[in-house]
Amino acid sequence: MKRNVSTIAYILSLSGILTLAGCQTTPQQNSKPSKSVEKPKSEQPDHRVATPDGVKITPYERPEIKREKVPVVIAPQSKPQTQKFEDGENIPAFKQLIQQTQTAYQKGQWDEAERYAIHAQRIAPQSAQVFSYLAQIANQKKQYANAESLARRGLSYAQSPSQKKTFWNVILQAAQQLKNQQTIAEAQKQLQRL
Repeated sequence: MKRNVSTIAYILSLSGILTLAGCQTTPQQNSKPSKSVEKPKSEQPDHRVATPDGVKITPYERPEIKREKVPVVIAPQSKPQTQKFEDGENIPAFKQLIQQTQTAYQKGQWDEAERYAIHAQRIAPQSAQVFSYLAQIANQKKQYANAESLARRGLSYAQSPSQKKTFWNVILQAAQQLKNQQTIAEAQKQLQRL
């Protein structure tokens, strides 16, 4: 029985191979010579280049690229416009929370001031004023790394030189407490620019 199964499998595979081989077609040769198409001879010289292995390279014939001078237009100088983006500082609830933050900060109530500032930040997350208070509160709470981080984030929203100066002062104070000479030098350099 096993012998019959293997014989049948052999016959099926052999017939499959023969079927596939028979399906292939070979190109038929025409006994008629084909007409050769003659290219019109151009008046340009032959630019073919022969390589050492016998391959001939024929470049395409393209006309030369014409180079033209483009007139340069210089736009009149205009004053650089400072971009004022809406950071939410005009919202009444924000103003009230900032006022409460300022009052608590002046009384030395750091946790309460921080709580008000965080609420104000939720209302106006791009307000530089909020980051200023949060950074100064973190400095007062001796969280110097956090103070530096908050001040750097506030720098990205600062729109006036006075705001930037406030943030660099906070960074300088935090760096002095952390004894980070590189940050101290950076802060002093930035403060001299302002």
